[in-house]
Amino acid sequence: MLNNLVTIYIPTFNRLELLKRSINSVLSQTYSNIELIVVDDCSTDGTQDYLIEISSQDSRVRYFFKENNSGACVSRNIAIRNAQGYFITGLDDDDFFDSDRIEKLITAWEKKAEGTIALSSLYKIKNKNKITFGKKLFKNKLIKFDDLFLNNVVGNQIFTKTEVLKKIDGFDESLKCWQDLECWLRVLNMGNIEKVFLHSYTIDISHDKPRIGNSNHTKYLKSYDYISKKHDLSGWKKEYLYIQTFNCNGVDIDKRTILKVLKKYPSFELFIMVLKAYMKGVK
Repeated sequence: MLNNLVTIYIPTFNRLELLKRSINSVLSQTYSNIELIVVDDCSTDGTQDYLIEISSQDSRVRYFFKENNSGACVSRNIAIRNAQGYFITGLDDDDFFDSDRIEKLITAWEKKAEGTIALSSLYKIKNKNKITFGKKLFKNKLIKFDDLFLNNVVGNQIFTKTEVLKKIDGFDESLKCWQDLECWLRVLNMGNIEKVFLHSYTIDISHDKPRIGNSNHTKYLKSYDYISKKHDLSGWKKEYLYIQTFNCNGVDIDKRTILKVLKKYPSFELFIMVLKAYMKGVK
């Protein structure tokens, strides 16, 4: 098995108790050659004292304190610029890893297909009363550039060489949401992202702290316009990307709009979205 240093980065802001769980899930990995970089976005809940303490106990922990509150993208990019690992992956401060996640990703990397530049995995979802396993929404193992327009089948994290994220300058700090999707588009310009069909990352939606999915819907529409212009999208790519906004809070898309796109650019995946739209009662 490879034994390269792996960087795990966590952006955080005022989620101390959840952050402790995230950090513990990283430090207890069966693959021990890791560095953990936590970037704090001006927390006021004791996070900084905790990071000073935990880094004194485990030399694998590094931290950065920002002078101004500027959001998760800026935090992620600080971590990426300072990462020393050969590989890199991310973790949100309210989520957590299975203890063997990094080990399994390293094993998958050794077996990856030619042309693969990054890996992504399936997720577990922690609700109030139970944990559910995310469904395999994408049948193909290899994800290519065009596959992201109907749905972000990559997810919110990838595992790749650190040089890849440094080469593309990390996440676009101009975006208020969809930063991950836009970042993966630039990664996919360099190669494929391979899906690893394991559930070793848990997304926690059981807490009452704010998540980006609850953001004002205008952020998604602005991001749609920004990404369309940045990547010079037109035709089916632009229309499919717009349909993704119907999953965002506060955004209404007339079913006739989806049907119109389906007729113009037919696909099985879009047909399934039409059915879901009807089931959800979209106008």
